[in-house]
Amino acid sequence: MKKRLLIVATLDTKGREVAYIKECLKGFSVHPMVMDVGILGTPLTPPDITRDEVIEAAGFHLKDLLNKNDRSLAIQVVQQGGSLLATHLYREGKLDGIFGMGGGTGTAIVTAIMRSLPFGLPKLVLSTVASRDIREYVGTKDIVMFHSVADLLGLNEFIRLILAQAAYAICGMMERGSEVPRGKPMVAVTAYGINSLCAMNAELFLQEKGYEMISFHANGCGGMAMEELLAQGLISGVLDFTLHEIADEMFGGYCRGIGPTRLETAGQMKIPRIIAPGGLDNAVFSPFYPMPECLKGRKIHPHDIRFCVRMGPEEMKKFAIIVAEKLNKSPEFTWVLIPGKGWSEADKPGNELFDPETNQVFVEELRKRLSSRIPIEEIDVHISDPAFAKRAVEILDDMIQKGGNQ
Repeated sequence: MKKRLLIVATLDTKGREVAYIKECLKGFSVHPMVMDVGILGTPLTPPDITRDEVIEAAGFHLKDLLNKNDRSLAIQVVQQGGSLLATHLYREGKLDGIFGMGGGTGTAIVTAIMRSLPFGLPKLVLSTVASRDIREYVGTKDIVMFHSVADLLGLNEFIRLILAQAAYAICGMMERGSEVPRGKPMVAVTAYGINSLCAMNAELFLQEKGYEMISFHANGCGGMAMEELLAQGLISGVLDFTLHEIADEMFGGYCRGIGPTRLETAGQMKIPRIIAPGGLDNAVFSPFYPMPECLKGRKIHPHDIRFCVRMGPEEMKKFAIIVAEKLNKSPEFTWVLIPGKGWSEADKPGNELFDPETNQVFVEELRKRLSSRIPIEEIDVHISDPAFAKRAVEILDDMIQKGGNQ
């Protein structure tokens, strides 16, 4: 049976390129379906899903949209309509991969549609902006950005080569398939630079209990990617060792970018979780993520071109309020584990950010605000000590086996 590939493009400007992609696919066991997300000119190649269908899926009509003459609205409409139609195809088992192309606007449209689809489904966009900061396009999803180098405006031998290579790449991805094998249960673990040893320690203990570890870089995007994988039902338990993203979100640091669901999905899905305040002792800045004036004069730990700035008692109270509010929404599958001798490599005796008294402010505030149904356990070790990871895995395994924390 042929694999079904959805090709998304503005056919009024990229129709010839889409036609060439279809030619390239003839040598593969792939059935292409073309979705038109252009609304101005005449399509240069016939679509399987017309722009009218895309627009109407979002509750609009092409004529009305053209009369409004609102470019921003038009982009939002085709993003929404395209996402709804692509998701419908996937749920019906009629989608094995998605391919798109475009400049800045085309890439924004195509990747928005791709982000609506689940992890594992092959996603590739051939883009003129792939060499730039692509976070806004990729988000948390497994999207391959393929740089077109030259503009996708006019066919020539170079562009034909790039188009063919991109087509062959998506075909190879589709041949592999998109289903995540269901082997050993996976446990999600969060980590970041000066707090990664804790996750490394946990892997051995998880393996001994029969789990596989999937680690997420707590850099804003990583934490949110974990939340989405949790929502997709791929994870059996969570060791959320690194809440550092909360500090960076508050002060605009390097690891900012978390959304409103951070720290909430596991509870909603009734997935057992261990919460630890790893990395909340500091916020991270760099020449590209400047430190705000209100933090000037704080203790600093150099990392690379980035530097970690010590959080104080007032921040600890605010962090505790945020964490408590989120955890209290789903208390029955939650356990808080506090390492008493430091929360990062910089927060150790003899290091620049070591300040157990300030850390304790967080613990005391959290105890005041946290539901009585959520245990808080303090353990007199550093977060990087193997004993901490071992205890966390023991608790999590017991919660998974019993189906909760009671």
